[in-house]
Amino acid sequence: MPRAQPPVLKSRCTLIAHLTGKVQRAGADFVVVDVGGVGYMVSVSTTTRQKVPAPGGQVDLDIHTHVREDQLNLYGFASVEELDLFEMLIQVDGVGPKVGLNILSAASLEVLKRAIVSEDATPIRRASGVGPRTAAKVIIELKPKLDAAGELEVIPRAAALAGDGAVPKAVESALRNLGFSSQEARVGLEAVEWKSSPSTQEALATALKAMGRK
Repeated sequence: MPRAQPPVLKSRCTLIAHLTGKVQRAGADFVVVDVGGVGYMVSVSTTTRQKVPAPGGQVDLDIHTHVREDQLNLYGFASVEELDLFEMLIQVDGVGPKVGLNILSAASLEVLKRAIVSEDATPIRRASGVGPRTAAKVIIELKPKLDAAGELEVIPRAAALAGDGAVPKAVESALRNLGFSSQEARVGLEAVEWKSSPSTQEALATALKAMGRK
């Protein structure tokens, strides 16, 4: 009788989401994590690699498991935020896991996010394997997502300090109408001392001043 064939694993199956264990060894762009006597080879960005302890030390990594045909690769990150950006990057046409990791290694997380939101391709193009066309695609596809994420983060935090949240929402709306991005609006909103219950006009003036506008 013919032997049954094993099922084919589809790309981007979530098989391993997190690893906690001891560092067995590490290179410039990888770390081997010993979990219960099993060593997992994990590719990492420069940012994450800098946070990995010496062999024998304990490490916690959030993992993206990438499966393609007969290959299974693990990509590890020191923070969920870095993992989230990586998974956004590899959804861009022309950006695979290797290039995504190169982009994350080209600059800090905040610098990359700020560059995408401000449509500055320079930090992205520093990454190996990234040309002007790919950098443009990254900005076009990720900017709306980061803008939306920025809006979700800043308003609840300001609203929690300001009572019902009406004034922060009004200020955020005014800043966006003036042409500021959500990231820029966040800088302005976070500069306001909401506990003092400022009026919309006072809060807007403070926010503009923080962004260098009067």
